[in-house]
Amino acid sequence: MCASSSRVRAMLRNLALALSLSGLSGAMHAAPLCDAPANLIPNAGFEEGVWALGARPTGWSFDSYAKTALGTWDNTVSRSGLYSVRIDASNPDDAYWMQAVPVPTGTPVYIEGWIRSEDVRVADPLGSPGATISALGRWDQTAPTYGTTPWHKLGMSFFTDSGSLVAAPRLGFWSGLATGRAWYDDLRLVPRVADTPHPRWRILLLIYDQTDAILVVDGVQRHVVGASSPYELDQTAEQARLFVERDIPALSSGNVMPALTIRHARTPMNSLSPIGGGYWPAPGDTLSELDPGFDSVIVVWDPRVKDVDTGAEYWIGYGAGLSLARGLGQTYVTMSVEYAGVNGNRNVYKHEWGHSILSYHEALQVTPQPTVTNHAVESQYVNCKTGDSYVWVDETNDNPIPNSIYNNNTGFTHDYYSGTVALAQDPTRCIGIGAQAWAWGGSATHPGSEPAFTAVERVQALMAQIDALQLALMLDTSSAATLRDDLLRAQRRLKASHERLAGTSLKVFVSHVDALARGGALLPQAAELLKVGADAASGCIGPVLSGRAAGQRR
Repeated sequence: MCASSSRVRAMLRNLALALSLSGLSGAMHAAPLCDAPANLIPNAGFEEGVWALGARPTGWSFDSYAKTALGTWDNTVSRSGLYSVRIDASNPDDAYWMQAVPVPTGTPVYIEGWIRSEDVRVADPLGSPGATISALGRWDQTAPTYGTTPWHKLGMSFFTDSGSLVAAPRLGFWSGLATGRAWYDDLRLVPRVADTPHPRWRILLLIYDQTDAILVVDGVQRHVVGASSPYELDQTAEQARLFVERDIPALSSGNVMPALTIRHARTPMNSLSPIGGGYWPAPGDTLSELDPGFDSVIVVWDPRVKDVDTGAEYWIGYGAGLSLARGLGQTYVTMSVEYAGVNGNRNVYKHEWGHSILSYHEALQVTPQPTVTNHAVESQYVNCKTGDSYVWVDETNDNPIPNSIYNNNTGFTHDYYSGTVALAQDPTRCIGIGAQAWAWGGSATHPGSEPAFTAVERVQALMAQIDALQLALMLDTSSAATLRDDLLRAQRRLKASHERLAGTSLKVFVSHVDALARGGALLPQAAELLKVGADAASGCIGPVLSGRAAGQRR
């Protein structure tokens, strides 16, 4: 049964008060978030209620489009606890469990849950994501679940302009029906938050070693094949690693420290979508390889092919790279293998990934308007701190040019990654992706969907940030060792419940960070982020070790 309007209003009042006290309603909050945001879905694990054959868990109801699917409160299968809910659809249907819950307006929210499936099938994968965790009445979708799968977690972020939404574990969708069986358990709906330390931003490099597809080329249907050499694949992995581990931290002034995972697709690239007279691997073509646990995916493929029958050679791509605006979902970039590896300058990575993060942060509504466009022209933008124009030259690694388009430390791309670019006609107003925007995190690793940062977890995250700064060559080995020793000392004292001594260790850490910044061994922006992270860890020391909720301390 849906929540009554009076219950929704009361829950919204309580939620607004909680958000105000914890600072979640702003882009950055003064007090650190020491506990995870409260789950807004009552009875999210389906444990409450009096179970009986045909009964419903408290707060939940069931419906379907075709009225043929069955909804069951299952006491035999669960991911945790005693119960889950199940949907059985022997005929194509769009079926869902549902409960109306209050949500904050003007704040991004995140919904997730666990799904297990048996023989889930859809007529059109582009029309229906199969089994999902959904918000009824919206077109947003989590990653799809098809076939037979074990318990796995899926989630998505979105905005809502309403004070409530209908949480809906679902089989089928508006634009496509589904059959099969699916179980759902342990749902969670939380407001997205911006918090320190900044998320690592997980990036997946998905490499298709071969192309093997049937396509229309030059007006004729052809079976075309192609393959990248081992050298090209090695170079692609190396250039992607340098881009993620060195270029992104430098371009963002340390605002984000990403982590890279490299995977090779299990099958050749056998499905491509037409675009502008060529082809590209659209998300629907790579669906079986995509992983929602990553904030970004970079797909590398080989457009150099031969006709199997005639031996004629073709280049079937469309540009060096392409990116797709996907709202608050996982960012998506594709690149031709020739530009992803052997060229060695990584400018295509910087440009295309830049497209994707600009569109993502615009959808998240946390960057100043107007949004920067990286299809810019000379004299369109300047640095908002200095008013300097940019050297409008496409440099290479072998020929770095200060303040040029793709220079890691100064220049147009650096400044919009760091939030320090401005329109030439408004030269003192900073736009781009600044520290506060990066703090919201990506589609998968944002603070709203991750465990709360206790004092110990925050110190561990600071150590990871030190490791990433060293890996990015933004901190030398000796300085990194000094800062790491301070944090290890704080961690040991926290685990031994020596709160005051742990706080002292964090103060020493901050003093060392200040000294490194004054001496030029650490960028001021990176130093500021470390200090904010240390202050947040100090702010969580009392409530974590005493067992009190963070809100009681504030």
